[in-house]
This record gives sequence, structure tokens and C-alpha cells, in this order.
Amino acid sequence: MAIRHDIQHAETGEQLILQITPDSAISEWKDGERMLVDSDQLSFIYVLETKDDLIYIGLPEPLWGKLSEAMSAGLPVVLQGTEGEDTLPLGALHSELSYLIENIKDNSNYGEEMLEAVEKAFSAHIK
Repeated sequence: MAIRHDIQHAETGEQLILQITPDSAISEWKDGERMLVDSDQLSFIYVLETKDDLIYIGLPEPLWGKLSEAMSAGLPVVLQGTEGEDTLPLGALHSELSYLIENIKDNSNYGEEMLEAVEKAFSAHIK
């Protein structure tokens, strides 16, 4: 079973921190090192794993500017609980996101709205 959590807040400093209010401790989650696209919701999905479940971390379009900035600056990305005690590095986020951006570019299979939103938010990363 997959459990989805959408990121509502992100802040940039020495790293990009994606804040989440999880139902279980982040310390129990493992980086799945892959991303999916939810073009219906204009969102990228970063996949995490537990012993029994998949955890989908939704990265909706309003956060894409922060993601683009973090990619440009080479900032590490971490998932953090709102209490701040648990963090999980998302080590494959930049490479997975770069791959998806290139795949979406000029590809109407993702839908016109997704294509336009990606090209606008990640124009600095499109070759």
C-alpha cells in the first residue's frame, strides 16, 4: 500500500528542507531513490520505502521554484518532520528530477498543463 504526504513548506539555507507532518517516524523510512510524475495534480512524487509500504512524497508545482533553486545551487535536499528531530536525506532527488525534466520536455504525453508548468519552473535546467 502507498501512503502519500504532500510537502506544504520548504525552506532554503545550506540545504533545501522539505517539511512534513508524518503519520510515522521519518527515521523508519528509507530513500527509494526514484521519482514519479503525477501530471493530474501537477506534482512530482519522490518515493520512500518502509518494511511494508511505499511512502509517496508529493512535490506540488508551488514548490518547484525552490527545487529549481536547489538544483542550480547544488544544495542537498532533506525531508524533515515539523518538530525538526527527524531528517532523511533525499540523495537521488536532483538526478531523478533532472531526468524527468528532460523526459517531459517537448513530450505531450504528460499533458499540456504539466509540460508548460515544468518548462516554466525549470527553464534553467532544460537543455
